Formats: sequence, structure tokens, C-alpha cells
Amino acid sequence: EDDGFAMTTNDRVRAQYNARIMPEKVVLVRHGQSMGNINEALYATVPDNAMPLTDLGWEQARKTGEILKARIIASGETVHFVVSPYVRTVETFHGIVSAWCDPKEFAHIPDRAKRVKAWYRRLMEMGLTWNEDPRIREQDFGNYQVPEIIKKAKTDRHRFGVFYYRFQNGESASDVFDRVSTFLDSLWRNFDSNRARNYVLVTHGISIRVFLARYFRYTIDQFNMLANPTNCEMVVLGHNGEGQLDLDGRCNLELEKDEETKQTKVVGHRFHHRLRILPKAALRKTKIRISPDD
Repeated sequence: EDDGFAMTTNDRVRAQYNARIMPEKVVLVRHGQSMGNINEALYATVPDNAMPLTDLGWEQARKTGEILKARIIASGETVHFVVSPYVRTVETFHGIVSAWCDPKEFAHIPDRAKRVKAWYRRLMEMGLTWNEDPRIREQDFGNYQVPEIIKKAKTDRHRFGVFYYRFQNGESASDVFDRVSTFLDSLWRNFDSNRARNYVLVTHGISIRVFLARYFRYTIDQFNMLANPTNCEMVVLGHNGEGQLDLDGRCNLELEKDEETKQTKVVGHRFHHRLRILPKAALRKTKIRISPDD
């Protein structure tokens, strides 16, 4: 009985601690459209970590920043960004924070390094801080990626199991789960030391799905049901007041292709209460018996 009482007391103390340090919002953002998203053949010559945004990707990032600032983050509240160090995620971060301060305001400074430094300083004065963390990088698919080999590997992955399939010279989703788990541990410590009222993670689709599975303790079958977020889609988690994060919903951008120019542009956004789920036809479930004759 004493052990049970001690357990209850410890749980209460832990909940009080979490309630004290927990930010108001934790927002997970996938990067904007990259050159690799529209031409996978580029991965044969351009490192995955060096793949930049397209013009549409930049537009998506800027629009996401506007929505984040106007609709999700309360006015005047501090924000800390944690950013995957890949080019497309850092560029997405730059596009997002331009909603707080446009870097064009510093175009009169001829030296680029000084111009960037002045912009960063202004952002920090406005209550924004950030750091890079390679643990929320993209799943490693190897080094340079031959399109035909990767296409076959992704077909094999579906048969083998999305969570466990490891790409040659790369990672499985379970490997990503392990490193995101260590990231979550240090993120909680950061909540206590940084004390920003909001956190935004600018990352990749697989990292978002793994983060959600790890935090909400999804089963592997539940993880496999999650569809990849679209470019610059946001998943919003909110503090419930009791030291826990609940799913507030997700926000995706709406796109439209101009028939004359053939250019795709952002025309709006939409909030949803639930996560994006794969269609049943795309799901693969492993049978687990409850007895030898099941």
C-alpha cells in the first residue's frame, strides 16, 4: 500500500512539474516543396541534405509563417524553433520567420553575412529563438540515390513492413524512432531551461509521424496508418493544462494550378481535427495469432 501511495504521489508531482514547464503549443511543420519533390532523379546527383526549395516551396513557407503568427501563436508570445539542418528545412524556417520580419528590410546592407546577422538579431529581439538538431533530419536512404533502385526498395518496403524496412546504407523508420526518442527526452529538458511559450519543429514527414507515434504511444499498426503530411502541413499540439499535449488538429495549404501560366500557387488553408490517414487499400497489417490454432 505504501508503494501505491508513493507511486500516486510521484505521478502527481510529475504532472505538476510538466504543467509548469509545458509550452502552450508545439507545432510540427513539414518542409515546403523541394526540388526533389518534383524531380526524384535529382537525388542521383544532389545530396538529400542539400536539396533546396522550389519557388512554390518558398511561397508555402511564407504562407505557413503568416498562418502560424496570425492563427496559432498568441500575439507577443515567444517562439523557439528546432530545425532539421537540411537545406530545405532551414530554407523553410527562413520563409516561416519572414512573417515576423521580412529579410528584405535589410537589403540595403551590401555584405550578406552582416545582412543575415542583422536579420537574425531583429528576429531575436521579437522573441524568436532557434537551434538546429540533426536528430529530426530526414530518414537516411543511403547517399546518392539511383531512382530505379530506390523505387524498387520502396516497393519492397511495403511488402516487408514500412516501420522495419532498412534501406541499403540507410535507415529504417525504427531507426528514426530511436533518434527521435532521444530528441524528445532533451526537448523536455529544453522546455524547462528555455521557457519559450511555443515550440515549432521544422522537419520532415517521417520525423513528424515518428514524433506523434512516440509521444502518443501509437502501436506500429497505428503508425503505419499515418499518411505523410503534405508540404508545409502543420500538426498542432496544445497544452491541456495538466502537463500533457493533446492534438489540436492540423492545417494544410490549399493549392491551385493556373491554367494559363501552368504555375501552382497557394490559394488558402484549411484546419482539420484529425490526422491524415492512409486509405485502407494502402494498409498492410501483420497477423498476430492469439493461440497456435488461431
